[in-house]
Parts: sequence; structure tokens; C-alpha cells
Amino acid sequence: MSLAEFGLCLRGLAAAAVVAGALTWPVIALPQDGVGGHQSQPDAVQGRVDAAIPPLAPILAQFDAHRFFEDRDALTVALHDLQEGLDDAIRPTPYEADILLGLAGLHLSQRMLPEARSFLDAVPDAAQLIERGDTHLTAQQLGRRAALIAAVKGFDAAPELTLDGWPDAPLFEALHLIARGDYDAARPYLADALVILEGYPPALTDSTVLHLFRGAVESGTWDIARNLALRLEGQDDSAQSAGYRYLLGRAASAGGDIVTAFDNYAVAAEGQDIWAQRARLALLDLGRSTGTLTTTDARQLLQQTRTLWTGGELGLATLKRLAALELSERDKIAALVVLADISRLHPETPEAEAASVQIETLIDAIYKRGFANEMPLTEFFEAHRAVMREFRFNPDFNTYAEKFAEHLVEYGASGLAATEFASIRARMDRRADEISRDPQSEAEEITKMLRARDQLRLKHAEALLDGGQLTEAARLLERLNAAPDSDLRDRYNLVQAKLFTAIQRPADVLRTQMAEPTDDYLRLRAEAAFALGEWSRARDSYEALLRLVGSDMQMRDRINLLLSAHRSGDQARAREVIRSFPELEEHLAALAEGLTADLPDVLPLRDDAARQRIQSADIALQQLQAAGGGEGIP
Repeated sequence: MSLAEFGLCLRGLAAAAVVAGALTWPVIALPQDGVGGHQSQPDAVQGRVDAAIPPLAPILAQFDAHRFFEDRDALTVALHDLQEGLDDAIRPTPYEADILLGLAGLHLSQRMLPEARSFLDAVPDAAQLIERGDTHLTAQQLGRRAALIAAVKGFDAAPELTLDGWPDAPLFEALHLIARGDYDAARPYLADALVILEGYPPALTDSTVLHLFRGAVESGTWDIARNLALRLEGQDDSAQSAGYRYLLGRAASAGGDIVTAFDNYAVAAEGQDIWAQRARLALLDLGRSTGTLTTTDARQLLQQTRTLWTGGELGLATLKRLAALELSERDKIAALVVLADISRLHPETPEAEAASVQIETLIDAIYKRGFANEMPLTEFFEAHRAVMREFRFNPDFNTYAEKFAEHLVEYGASGLAATEFASIRARMDRRADEISRDPQSEAEEITKMLRARDQLRLKHAEALLDGGQLTEAARLLERLNAAPDSDLRDRYNLVQAKLFTAIQRPADVLRTQMAEPTDDYLRLRAEAAFALGEWSRARDSYEALLRLVGSDMQMRDRINLLLSAHRSGDQARAREVIRSFPELEEHLAALAEGLTADLPDVLPLRDDAARQRIQSADIALQQLQAAGGGEGIP
């Protein structure tokens, strides 16, 4: 009776009785009617569990490859009709389990692995029976289930099997070892694997022979490889398949026949499956090893190949080859892009870990060269942009980016520096918001982030000032937090003083204050007081600047100090300042000396003469100031 006829007979009859009589697999007689079930002692259960696991071929032999749909419909109808008459006391019943195992075997015979697994999951395994302490399934049923589940796992490249004594185990042991690339370990299993495979249906054998052929070729088991090659040659569509051609190329390459290897790889590479990708990589390796493929051509082919296959081990292998090529050509930027793909597309792999180390080394080398002026600024700028595209969200990138922006400031590229600071600030603002909203964030971490953000805002404001973007700088300074950090307050007041100087508000410059003033800040205050005509205040600020920088005081500042001392009426200090100008030319020194000469008491109109004297002295000082022009003193 066929399965289709069996399904028809089932309708209208008592389901349990029909299934028990129709299926050829043995079913244990139960003391009850198949609905309730029977409990026994654990040792009896263990005896059933220890039953031998049968070979797979007889289990699958009853299914005709051309009657899949008819058999599936018959079994499905039988299962449905049976389940309508059962309660939930013990499920599945032996008859129900037989049908489920039949459906699993049917789908496995067509290599429909997920479908087969779903039916097997509905049948309890030996461990579950032991835990429940019942025997409502027979030893034969448990054996069939174990064989089917082992085959599903084996064909699905699951970890190696540990089913000692199972006759089919050598086949799946070989497939597992081949799948993980351990070809030498697979060699002893190949002969037995071929014998076992002979009894399987075509849907399983056709797809498996190619993998065994690979194991034979890669392990150098040439007698088995020849037999498998002849078998593949006779199969429909296999002679021209990418896998068959690729493995023929591997065999030819192992035998030193480079031309035949190349021809077979070239045919295989035209496909779209995993074997075609293996062939493309083999062609590249062959071309590089024989010197027939230039670096430029290899790079172009690898770039094309990576777009054809991006996932899995072959995608990773493609990227590894491309990264090695770029590193050998010392193209750090191109190598970084490929290494970034390795880290992103293949995380949790040793290659990704190694790529991360290489990335850090390459980025550090790029910035060290740039900061040391060992590359043109335009080249450094392009390198920075390339790094930013790939790694702008890496935790350490902002440190490099901030130093790069400061480097641009030193070069006078204030506009570009301001743009860089703005990009860093955008990323930092997002991070600061995330930390502030996270209830797990510690107060110290939040404070540290806010301080770093304020420091960056000040640098950005300074770059805007240097670039003449005064409105934007003023707007940014208004947003700064009034942090209790004295260093930040000092830096803030310095930038504010620069802004007030740029917009010609000297009075506002004098309202700022630094706890530890820098020479830049003292100069700004002195110049502001000088512009307002507050000579004593200007003199004091220039004196403070002189104490801070000493002999490095610029000529312009010394001249303004002299003029401030003279205009404030401190002639003694003015003479001291003059004597500290030994490098002045003689006639300028004489003019400067005239500023502090005593006025004769006997002259009439003493006040007018004094005013005239001062006016002449101012003209002389202007000449002196023009002559000094801001040059430093040697």
C-alpha cells in the first residue's frame, strides 16, 4: 500500500487502529488504548534508550523522490485525523510519533532540513523520556529519531557527532571536518563515507559528493578523488558547475599543471555561488604567485571581487587579501578602509581583533607624520578626512581630530580649524547628552564630559576669532557654562578679551580678569588701557608683562611701556626703560632721552613750553614706535 492509499483508507476509520496496522515500523502493544500511555521504572526506560541507532538509508528508502507531494499530503492528512481523536494525556502517542517521524524522514530525503527538524522537535528524545520516567515510545522509534536528528545536524554542518556505534557516523564526521577545513583529519573517513552515501536518496547524495570531492582533493587522497570526479562528471549540470571546476583546478594546481588550473578556475569564476568566489580568489592567488598579475590589476580584481561576495569566510578572505596588498604597497589610507570593513563586517573574529590593532597603529603613524610636518598639509588634510569617514565614532578619534584642528590653527588655517572644531563639538554634544540622560552615569563622568566640552568650545571660539568670524565667536562664548574651574575661567576671560579687542571695546577688555594672567592677556589689557589713555594703568600692565617675559619682551611692547611711563609722569621709570634699549640707533635714543630731560625753570610760559615739549616727544615716540614695529629684541 502506498502512503497515498494509506491516507485514503484512514478516513472514516478509528485512527489509532488503522495507523497501527498500516505502518511497517513496529509499534509496541500498550495495555491501554493508545490514548493514555503507560509508566514504568527508570531502568526499563534506560534499556529502551540504549537501543542501537539504525542506519539512515533504510529509513529513507521507503520514500520515492518523485512522489514527495503525494506522500506529504497523505501523512499530513493521517496526522490530522489521528490528532482529532486524541486527548492530551501523553503526547505524542506511539502512532502519532510514527507519522511525525515519517514526515521528518520524507523532508530529509529531499534535503529540506528545517522542515524535517520541526517534525523531529515534536517527538521527545531519550533524555526527556528518562526525565519523565515513561515508555510510551518504543526503542525503535527513539533510534529512528536519533538517526534522523543526527542526519539533519550533520547535513547542516553542525558540530561533529558523538554517536558512538552509529553506522552512518563516519560520513558526517568527514563532512564536519571538511566544513571546518581540517582535510587531513577527514581523510580516514572518506572511504566509509562514500559507502554510506550510496544508500541515500539523490537529493542528499548530489549535494554531498562535491564536499567529499573537496575533502579528497585537499587531503591528497587521489584514488577517492578520481572516483568522485568521474561520478560528478556523469551527473547532470555538475560537469560545468563552479564547484566541480574549482576542485579540478585545485587538483591541477597541486599537480603543478598551472595552465589547467587557470582554465578551470576561469570557468568556475563565472558563476555566482560560493564555489565561484573560491575560484576568483584562487585565480588571484595563482596570478600573484606566478608573477603574471600586477599589483594594480590585483587591486582592481580584488575590489571587484569584494562586491560580489561580502559575507562569511570567503568575504573575510577577500578583505584579508586586499588589506595585505594595500599594506605591502604602503597605502595606509586604502588599508584603513579595508581593515575597517573587516572590523565592521566580521566582528567577534580573530581577524577583526588583529585589524583593530593594525588600525590603531596606522592611524597613529598617519597623525605622527602629519604633526611632524613630514607630509604636505593638503595630503595630511585628505588623510584626516579619510580617517574621519571610517572612524569618527571611535572613542579615540576625537583626540586626534582635536590635535589636528590645533595643527590647522598653527598653520594659520583658522577657517578650516573652526570647521573641524565644530564637527568634534557636534559629536561631543551628542555624547554629553547621552551621558547626562543615562541614570547609570556617575556625577564625576558627567562633570568630566562637560569640562571637556567647554574646553573645546573655547578652542572653537578662538579659531573663529582668528578667522574673523566675530559674531559666531561671540554667540559661542555666550553658551559656555560658568564652571567653577579656575583654569576654564581664565581661558574664558582670555578669549573674551581677544573678542573685545577685535570689536574695539577696550573698556570691556579691562573688565575681564585672569587669576593667572598669561603674556597674551597682559598685553591685551595693556593695549586696552593705552587705547583709553589710562597711562598709569597701561604702564602697570606693561610692567607686569615685562616681569613675566623678561628680555623676550617685544620691541612694540617696550616702546608702549616707555610712552606709558612718560605720559603718566613717571620720568624716572621712563629713563630706566630707555637705558634698557641699547640696540636702538643713536638718533632714536637721543630723541627718547629728550623726553625725560628737565625743563629749565627760567623759561617764560613754562606750561606752554612743557606742552610743546611733550608734543614733540610724542612725535618722537611715534617715530620710535614705527621704527620698532613689533620686532623682538635679540
